[in-house]
Amino acid sequence: MNPTELLQRFAELLRRPPITWWDVLDILIVSILIYELLKLIRGTRAVQMAVGIASIIGLFYLSRGLQLETLNWLIRNIIGYVVFAAIVLLQADIRRALVHLGRGRLFRRFDRKVSDDDTVEELVVSNLRPAQA
Repeated sequence: MNPTELLQRFAELLRRPPITWWDVLDILIVSILIYELLKLIRGTRAVQMAVGIASIIGLFYLSRGLQLETLNWLIRNIIGYVVFAAIVLLQADIRRALVHLGRGRLFRRFDRKVSDDDTVEELVVSNLRPAQA
């Protein structure tokens, strides 16, 4: 790429539509979601899985850029299994994240107060059920 083409591409970047308040709000919401997701997965196996998935995505785009057709085909065909494996391997972390989300400030008003009688009744009923092996 010669300097003239580089300057033309830079000029195209500057000719974008103006940024509105909706754009700023959109970026802010996405930033908060990403930050909360990173806080949620910190210290879990999900971090290692995210690094692995990011590596596969990077390898996919590298194989497309370098026209490595066999590697690209392999990644495209295996990605569905990787997603399924991630769900199975991270089920405990996913459950913990959903419980954490449900206990957040947003959903507290929907929380039903459980009385002591309901708790005792649940314990009695659970002890009466036969254990399943």
